[in-house]
Amino acid sequence: MTAASLRGPEDVADAVARAAPLRGCVVRRREADWIEVDVTALAHRARAGAVWVVVAWPSVWRDPARLAPHLVRARSGNYGLLLAGAGAELDDVLDGVVARHASDATLDRGVLALPLTAPRLAMILRGRADACAQRQGGAVLELELERARRENQMLIEVGRALSHERDLDRLLDIILRQAREVTGADAGSVYVVENPDEDAEARTLRFAVSQNDSRAIEPKGFTMTVSSSSIVGTAVLSSDVVNIPDLYRLGAPGSGHNPWGFVHDRSFDDKYRYQTRSMLTVPMISARSRVIGVIQLINKRAKGTLRLDGAGDFDDGVVPFDEVSVAYATALASQAGIALENAMLYAEVKTLFDGFVKASVTAIESRDPTTSGHSERVAKLTVGLARVVDGISDGPLADARFSRDELTVIEYAGLLHDFGKVGVREHVLVKAKKLYEHQRELILERFKFIRRGLQVGGLRRRVQELTESRVIALEALEAGLAQGAAVEELDDETLARLAELDGMVQTILAANEPTVLEQGNFDRIAEIAAHSYALDDGQQLPYLRPEEVVALQIRRGSLTDAERDEINSHVVHTFNFLSAIPWGRALRGIPEIAGAHHEKLDGTGYPSGRRDVPIAARMMTISDIYDALTASDRPYKKAIPTERALDILASEVKRGMLDESLFRVFVDAKVYGG
Repeated sequence: MTAASLRGPEDVADAVARAAPLRGCVVRRREADWIEVDVTALAHRARAGAVWVVVAWPSVWRDPARLAPHLVRARSGNYGLLLAGAGAELDDVLDGVVARHASDATLDRGVLALPLTAPRLAMILRGRADACAQRQGGAVLELELERARRENQMLIEVGRALSHERDLDRLLDIILRQAREVTGADAGSVYVVENPDEDAEARTLRFAVSQNDSRAIEPKGFTMTVSSSSIVGTAVLSSDVVNIPDLYRLGAPGSGHNPWGFVHDRSFDDKYRYQTRSMLTVPMISARSRVIGVIQLINKRAKGTLRLDGAGDFDDGVVPFDEVSVAYATALASQAGIALENAMLYAEVKTLFDGFVKASVTAIESRDPTTSGHSERVAKLTVGLARVVDGISDGPLADARFSRDELTVIEYAGLLHDFGKVGVREHVLVKAKKLYEHQRELILERFKFIRRGLQVGGLRRRVQELTESRVIALEALEAGLAQGAAVEELDDETLARLAELDGMVQTILAANEPTVLEQGNFDRIAEIAAHSYALDDGQQLPYLRPEEVVALQIRRGSLTDAERDEINSHVVHTFNFLSAIPWGRALRGIPEIAGAHHEKLDGTGYPSGRRDVPIAARMMTISDIYDALTASDRPYKKAIPTERALDILASEVKRGMLDESLFRVFVDAKVYGG
């Protein structure tokens, strides 16, 4: 073989096998018009495995069908493509294949001019090998960069999710799930430090949540003391990460393989046929530099491992938590600590606020004990209706959705919808009869006085009659006539007037009941009021005073128009009082909902007669009316059966006063039965 005798596939293949400059290269595949060479040995910067170069002669690169597979391989990253030819053939390469793919940055290709020497071939192959290796390295770097970007983005999204989650249990579940995802942990637990601001001996750890992809485990909460004898206790006391590569290979306490002095309790592993091998325990630290929780991650899965089923899986499928895992877990724990502290503070504020709301309800109901429990029942009914409506996917209510905050607004508005009753005079608020009790007692005493007057008048007339008829009585006796006929007539007259008076009292007492007043009784009250009696000084006074007549002539219920207006004003007071409270953005809808629960869709409601009633207030109106009709604790009315109450609500729906769609859901879902 001469120095410049490499012309065809056979020559190139022989040079690869024998020439010193090409030592380490291997012909992997050999065809009549192309060969594939492993040139990994020539690459200076290979990072991701072998590098191959395909050398193809004109019969290949002039046939698009035969060339296509090689182009695909040349785009894969660790393949190079050399199009070999001599003289005019190279011009065909440049004008054809190279020109057609000039803009394809993913294609690694070049031209091999024949004939050439073995050193020249080695130099060209080394150039292709280095180019492929650089592409490989770039691809690896891009992959690592993309992974880092994705994981950083995930941390950002996790931080955002954690900052928005206020439910403590859900937050802890999210924290653990995300920590396992960024580290590849098969299982894990979260512990919450109770009394984190106290001294170490006063702090305890509550096992809050656990997850395991390989075993179905019943979560059982327990509490343990903070102690250096436990792994989580050590993380709390040291405020530092505890990373154990393999608990099954822990040496004796205090040895080089066990500087912490831990003793692994395998009772859990034995019960569930599980092996707790690698473990990463990371403290969650609050903004006040207090450890308020611990994330414990178990068994980092090796690449390609999805589950840990058999005993052998724990030998091959579990690896220690590496530095990257520690870094990500620590970063997430830092976010989680702030989020957990915020959630705890939110829970404290919510507990405090719930106490305020309940105290307010207690204050309201203490002024009106007859409606005790009404506010809580209305809140429960309205929230129940809202939950059902939230799940409807078609019809007029398909777009009605209620978030957790909105359900809270509805609940608070229901509890406080009668808050304005604190601004209504108590005797009006608790008025059970048409007459106040002091009015009723005054009327009864008045009629006793009138009765005594009739009795005294009758006795006086009897004495006068007896005195005047004394002589007549003696003459009548002598004449053999019966004695006392005129006196008996006088007693009957008095008794008749007394009986009439008793009838008036019974009419008044009957009219005092908060039932529908018949027209006859209405007129009878007016007749009674037309009677008068005389005082000792001769002054004439009516049997019933004007304000008493007005009360007794109430057509329905127990309230006069003025009193009803005063009762109705509680809605205005509710809105004004609640509007004075700085609710914040999430709860600012409470005053409007609570202040509109007596509005009707036809404009006949109060206090504003508005027709554009918010859906939450429309739901509350249905709930409020239903509970008022069926409540058994009202002294001025009897509770009516559910079916009758629903009929009354249905009649108001027909008159356009209540929302038909919401009422239908209320009935069909039997919200009232919950």
